[in-house]
Amino acid sequence: MSNLLIPPNHRILLIDDNPAIHEDYRKIFRTVALDNASPLHAAEAALFGDVKKAAECAAFEIVSAFQGQEALGKVREALRAARPFAMAFIDMRMPPGWDGLETTLRLWEVCPDLQVVICTAYSDYSWEEMLARLGRTDRLVLLKKPFDNLEVLQLAHALTEKWRLGQEALAQTEELGWRVVERTRELQDANEKLQEEMAERARVEEAFRQAQKMEAIGQLAGGVAHDFNNILSVIRGHASLLMNEEHLSVASLESVRELDSAAERAATLTRQLLTFSRKQVMQPECLEVNGAVQDVTKLLRRLLGEDIALEIEAGEGVPEIRADRGMIEQMLINLAVNARDAMANGGRLLVRTEAVELDTESARRDARRRAGRFACLSVIDSGCGIAPETMPHLFEPFFTTKEVGKGTGLGLATVYGIAKQHEGWVEVESKPGQGAAFKVFLPESAKPVEDAPRHGEPARPRGGKETILLVEDDAALRHVLQLVLQTYGYRILVASSGVEALQIWPEHAEEIDVLVTDMVMPDGMSGRELIARLKAQKPGLRVILCSGYSRDLLRADARLDEELNFLPKPYTPVKLANAVRKCLDGRAVPRALSATAPV
Repeated sequence: MSNLLIPPNHRILLIDDNPAIHEDYRKIFRTVALDNASPLHAAEAALFGDVKKAAECAAFEIVSAFQGQEALGKVREALRAARPFAMAFIDMRMPPGWDGLETTLRLWEVCPDLQVVICTAYSDYSWEEMLARLGRTDRLVLLKKPFDNLEVLQLAHALTEKWRLGQEALAQTEELGWRVVERTRELQDANEKLQEEMAERARVEEAFRQAQKMEAIGQLAGGVAHDFNNILSVIRGHASLLMNEEHLSVASLESVRELDSAAERAATLTRQLLTFSRKQVMQPECLEVNGAVQDVTKLLRRLLGEDIALEIEAGEGVPEIRADRGMIEQMLINLAVNARDAMANGGRLLVRTEAVELDTESARRDARRRAGRFACLSVIDSGCGIAPETMPHLFEPFFTTKEVGKGTGLGLATVYGIAKQHEGWVEVESKPGQGAAFKVFLPESAKPVEDAPRHGEPARPRGGKETILLVEDDAALRHVLQLVLQTYGYRILVASSGVEALQIWPEHAEEIDVLVTDMVMPDGMSGRELIARLKAQKPGLRVILCSGYSRDLLRADARLDEELNFLPKPYTPVKLANAVRKCLDGRAVPRALSATAPV
């Protein structure tokens, strides 16, 4: 704390109705101030420890007042001039005005620190009576008349010094108070900042844990979907072979068709799982979001029904995105159906598009976000809202709050996967009973891509006599694919791995016209590596690459024809035969259509 020194204050107010008394006081202070040899110096030295200092402090400024009312005016004037009195000598009897006690009370109302000496020659009040009116205080001294001059001087020195010390203590207390207030404010600010940082860290950690959980679920879902794709390909392959049998009865044929239809529905679920795990094959194009929303509006109105009002707000300047049109439509449909189910008694659904620019600070506050320009697609409903305990599980596959048979629990999981696969994210705002708002952020396209051509599947492709090297590690699938391709007249060489394919290759290299290989295989050699090895020996080799995983697993520098000749699992025998024929004829294999059925 700084050393706050208050200068001496020797201003004394004399209050007495007798002018002679005023002159007596002045003589006392004037005489002693001029008499350096006065015995008073010994008393001063005893009080203050330094005779010289005491002598220097003896120059008092005396101001007279002859009534209490006049004294009050002088005290107020002194305060306005910032030259307060340190003490006052007050006579007890001052007719016709206030007496000493009344005057003291009035002066203390405006100047509480004033040191007071009440002078009296009569027993007007007992000490108890005076305390009853003035209260117990250390600012009051009672001086009986006649008083000794030295006693007056001692009181003047002592009480003016007491006033100064009191002012110093008050100033230091005030400074300490301000310091405490300032430090408290600093601590409060630091605490608020710490609380904000802790809250932000908790949000980031929770988002990170949620992302880790979703990633783990996605890995599991992707792996399960990949295995299911092989199984479903086997089922659909055999179903296709049976449907081509001429001797089947009508009932048997109908059963096989039901079997194939069920397998197709299961294949739709696996596609959704692959979408959630971000391993579904994408067909990117330069997409205008407003146009994509407009294209699906009619379908949305049919899905929502007459009880729900659909409103479209197309924003201006919404950036183009690099996206799979079918997936974006699928995402919008799933969000709309989810909103419809939350509005059992009807309501309002708003689909809004807008351009959003996020800065670094905004991205820092939310672990999902990043800085940049985005197209924001919002689906806002007036439904029942989402319970807080449901929020952490909202995008988990197979999690649903709907009744059994009302949904698969893959709708929002698919939305999550599509957003992530397009390098975006989903934000949700909702309170129970107040509807929900799903906002999908998709990054602006840095490099537009050509529109993906879309082709329907032909009724029955043409076969041929060419030789096909079929590489598939799943024995059941390998067997059915061999049977299917043989029905189209092709000669089939089979291998269960890339290593086995390399063993077959030397003897049949010249006669092999096309390679059909799975992507992920055992023995440490992927389909891509096998393609590279064989094309190095036979550059003109035709290739079809099959997988249930996304094309993201392909290298960025993969050859164009390899990327185009990509057949996603599960596929029907007709699609496989069609792909083989087009590949042999030197045409690109058509990309598969994305599913657009609501979940």
